[in-house]
Amino acid sequence: MFVSHAGRSHGGFEYTAAWNATLELSGSTGTLRLVLNVGLGDALTEHQFAITDFARNSANISMKIDGRPVTLVWIENDPIWNGTFDRYYAASWGGDAPQNELRGAISPTIFPGLNSAWYVELRLR
Repeated sequence: MFVSHAGRSHGGFEYTAAWNATLELSGSTGTLRLVLNVGLGDALTEHQFAITDFARNSANISMKIDGRPVTLVWIENDPIWNGTFDRYYAASWGGDAPQNELRGAISPTIFPGLNSAWYVELRLR
């Protein structure tokens, strides 16, 4: 998961960070764990989240993270990150993000410690 204080994926950085995301499932329920990988400190005040209603197909993943709906869409070729994250499911949103950076459905407010206008991108493979 990547977060930027700028509200968009690139530019205007004051705070950015990336966490390794691990999703453990048993049927349609499980746990999402986030471990800080790189950043200017750890903005998150929680790092483990309950997953319910998990479903996946070739086009998207839908689930609830701590009861909040999230949809990740399949990204075959990712121009935002110059192909680094090709063939991932991704959801992203930011208060200042251009339209091409808005994918699926997610909110930074799902993750305690993040501001509602920040850019957040969750990627799963």
